[in-house]
Amino acid sequence: MSTRHHQSAATTIRPAQIEDAGGVVELLGQLGYVRSSASVRRCIRASASDPESIILVAASADGQLTGCLQVVVTRRLAEGDRGEIASLVVGADQRGRGIGARLVQAAVEHLRALKVADLRVRCNVKRERAHRFYERQGFRRTKTQAVFDRPLHPGDGSSTARQDRSRR
Repeated sequence: MSTRHHQSAATTIRPAQIEDAGGVVELLGQLGYVRSSASVRRCIRASASDPESIILVAASADGQLTGCLQVVVTRRLAEGDRGEIASLVVGADQRGRGIGARLVQAAVEHLRALKVADLRVRCNVKRERAHRFYERQGFRRTKTQAVFDRPLHPGDGSSTARQDRSRR
């Protein structure tokens, strides 16, 4: 994504910075994802060094985070390259104000600059409001699938994936 910031009214869409980690943790927590500030800082650092990944935040005029989105380029043998929204959260008190749409549009611009042809998002079947949001953003439902996770280090308690598996 270009380094320009997307602004309107009192909200700015911009790449995440390390100091945004606490706000991102709070936003993720609203959807039941338990993440530490340290793990989010690692993601922000990794994304900053990977031109095919970006974490965007929506910030109000006073600097409070009102939303966040992570988009990555996936390279799959059977499906080819595509963008994928890995996370999108808008604060519960900010939903319906266009912040999610602006975050998605900024992700689209980032991917277009990389010459990526399409964008996918996966969404829990329970999140019907989110389904309607994505359809309004031009996404269409193409697949229903089961997801299987396998802990790589069973019993050590280190996997945050196990902490939030039931919340997805």
